[in-house]
Amino acid sequence: MPRMRFANDTNFHLRMATLLLASLFLEHLATTRLHNWSSPQIGVVTFVLGLAWVAMTGYHHAKGQADKLKVLTDRIERLNLQVEALEDDLRARRSLPRM
Repeated sequence: MPRMRFANDTNFHLRMATLLLASLFLEHLATTRLHNWSSPQIGVVTFVLGLAWVAMTGYHHAKGQADKLKVLTDRIERLNLQVEALEDDLRARRSLPRM
């Protein structure tokens, strides 16, 4: 069984599957109940532009998340260095002889 890339992939796929089934059901209802209904025709250019828009939005979101991850990783590294320096300072203070 393939592994999920992210922890929330399952919820995402369940929502998308629900939306797909709902749209199929509504499409069927529209063709059977509405006598003048006809499904809209989507051209190749419109479809490709829609896919490009989705890809660009995904790329923009991923780039923002990657930038945020870099900032947070840098903050963690700096905080670790600060904690280590404080621990070294505490060890140095504890090792001084009592007067």
